[in-house]
Amino acid sequence: MAEYSPVGLAIIAVIMACVVLLNGYFWKRFVDAEEVRQHLQDGTCEIVSPSHYSSGWKAGWEFPIIGPSWTDVPCSLKLKVKGDEEIVGKTSLHFTYWQGIVWDYVQDSCSKLIPTKADKPFDCAYLLGEHGGLSRAYVGNVRDLPRLPLLFLMKACGLSALTLGPFLLICIGTARGASRASGSPVRLRRAGEGKEQQRRP
Repeated sequence: MAEYSPVGLAIIAVIMACVVLLNGYFWKRFVDAEEVRQHLQDGTCEIVSPSHYSSGWKAGWEFPIIGPSWTDVPCSLKLKVKGDEEIVGKTSLHFTYWQGIVWDYVQDSCSKLIPTKADKPFDCAYLLGEHGGLSRAYVGNVRDLPRLPLLFLMKACGLSALTLGPFLLICIGTARGASRASGSPVRLRRAGEGKEQQRRP
């Protein structure tokens, strides 16, 4: 029976733990994004104080090969939302800046995008907090927003296929090899018993 180094087994265990955690993060990111989208409500928004805002961390996303690309630009400001009820409060308003082949890192900023919506009310999608109030809002109705959950789903499926798939194949191959190895002594013993019986008069 082959002997395995404890250090080698420990390294393999750490690698596999990292792979599982990374897959868990990708799948949780998809689940969270899908849950947010399912709870978004369409409404009408109005920026209360366009000059008083703070910029958040931008995030760039792109569907592979022929899909659209965009920048998510969050701006923290005071917003008035009219939907089933009217809500006024400070929240994070997310602008979607659609990118082209060459990305524009100048125009996708709060200082450039807020003035485009500061003059009059605009269509928006908003998410309510667990205890009431605004959690966040997006410029445009739900149907107009990028399909971020779909992108996260594609990334999670791709990562799982590239990492967990080969690991499962290796485990299956190892299990089959072990079963064959455990069965070979039995077959040899039976073969030996058969030859012994043939030798008897």
